[in-house]
Amino acid sequence: MSHPDSASVLRPTLSRLAQPVEAPERYYVADPEHQLVADPARRTDVRFRSGGVNLAGHLYRPPRTGAGGATRTPAIVMCGPASSVKEQTLPHYAQKFADAGFTVLAFDSRTYGESEGEPRCSYDPGQIIDDYSNAVSYLLSRDDIDANRIALVGVCMGGGFAVSTAARDKRVAAVVSVAGGFAIGATFLALMGSEGFASFLREINDRATKEYQTGEVQYVPAIAPDLSGGLAFMPNPEAFSYYDRTSRTDAPTWENRVAVRSLQAYFAYNAVADASLVAPTPLLIVHGTVDLFLWPEFAQQVYDAATGDKEIAWIETHNHIEIYDQDPYVSGAASHVIDWLNARLGPVHG
Repeated sequence: MSHPDSASVLRPTLSRLAQPVEAPERYYVADPEHQLVADPARRTDVRFRSGGVNLAGHLYRPPRTGAGGATRTPAIVMCGPASSVKEQTLPHYAQKFADAGFTVLAFDSRTYGESEGEPRCSYDPGQIIDDYSNAVSYLLSRDDIDANRIALVGVCMGGGFAVSTAARDKRVAAVVSVAGGFAIGATFLALMGSEGFASFLREINDRATKEYQTGEVQYVPAIAPDLSGGLAFMPNPEAFSYYDRTSRTDAPTWENRVAVRSLQAYFAYNAVADASLVAPTPLLIVHGTVDLFLWPEFAQQVYDAATGDKEIAWIETHNHIEIYDQDPYVSGAASHVIDWLNARLGPVHG
């Protein structure tokens, strides 16, 4: 892991326009030794309220506390990639954090996975940020959590939402974004041009109009290799390969659909604007040096906009999704996060 101070690792934005479209198979894990496998025995099911519905979560406790131990530990709330459920990505980090002495809560945001909420698969940033904050409230209700040492750690879009949550919720003692999604609309704008992106959004708007007129929820696929088959939430081969694989191996509750109406808020979401509001909460950004979809430029912008105690750390990567569930990327990121949290929250004592 490297720690440059400036944009020396960043690639010019326009270079991405020339990138060829890879086949989804290009991103499947070729070496089984690099593929992390979660242990379901490490987690227990919990439920908590948010937005008037019950959310489903997984709680990971440090091994030394025992199954029903009352030892108060520092805690981490985790939120994962776009449209994901709690069985994807997060277990590989949560187990490492729990081994380091943290209690970890991973959850399905409302309308996803085992959580309640309608319409299903509504990926609305405002709702997810509210769920993030209510997850903090849930941890504060437990007698095995140190109320003064609760951190947020988000991966992919969960990293952007962690920044936005910390900007609003000052009960949070530290916040970490790993491979964060900060300005998706700006990315699509740069890739598609203003007219192309406007046309893309207009199709979303028209679907929302149809929903309003008919009362029938309009959906689009969550993943697709590209836009050749029509509108999709994540029309790229990296996302397609990851969700296609993990929905079959790890996450049977994941659904390949997104409510169109929620995408109007999603493409307008921008965590860069929230970065200056995070202080005095310490902020760590961990990001890959090569990421064709959640660009390093925006991670740098969040870091530059933040004030106070902040750090940005770069991991040498080849793509975005290898930091989800492959080593050495996950272990490298998790190790740096643990060291950083111990320095800000105080070391974990056994």
